[in-house]
Amino acid sequence: MSRKKLEELIKKKNGYITTQDAIYEGIHREYLTMLVEEEKLIRTSPGVYLSKDAWEDKLYAYQQKKKRMIYSHDTALYLHGLSDRDPISYSVTLPTGYNTSQIKQIELITYTIKPSLFELGKMIMKSPFGNDITVYDKERTICDIIRSRSRIDQQILNDGLKRYVKDTSRDLNNLIIYAKKMGIDNVLNNYMEILL
Repeated sequence: MSRKKLEELIKKKNGYITTQDAIYEGIHREYLTMLVEEEKLIRTSPGVYLSKDAWEDKLYAYQQKKKRMIYSHDTALYLHGLSDRDPISYSVTLPTGYNTSQIKQIELITYTIKPSLFELGKMIMKSPFGNDITVYDKERTICDIIRSRSRIDQQILNDGLKRYVKDTSRDLNNLIIYAKKMGIDNVLNNYMEILL
């Protein structure tokens, strides 16, 4: 019975399952080991498994390894449709003081911010494969690319700002609030004066 329940759960989660997911559903981790031995599951990292017949969702898989990180900057621009450029390496933000050495090993571009601003604009959205991932909203993303403009490709920055200004779902009030909290309101105003 537990095996069937596990297989249904894997299907429901688009081919991914974590040890925590299984335990939460009352399924013993031994069933995960059995499916790995039968080559029906692949262990992608400690506690994270992928069905043999599923497409790998790297955005989801990386976040299962490091749940604290939030997709940001050019990656968030792409996910929100504010950039055409599919990132070669994904960008993530972590609170200052977090050990980023393991994240750099999986070839993610890391940014840090003081803990009080870390969750500002945090949201859950679907990855291109339909899995829940944590990403910053559009307004926070715009603030991030302006704040980190020396590390961002100028073309990506300009294109993202132009697309944001044309976006009918933008929230300029939140953008201004975030910019003030992040101390970039003057720089944001300079960019917006040109674009609006």
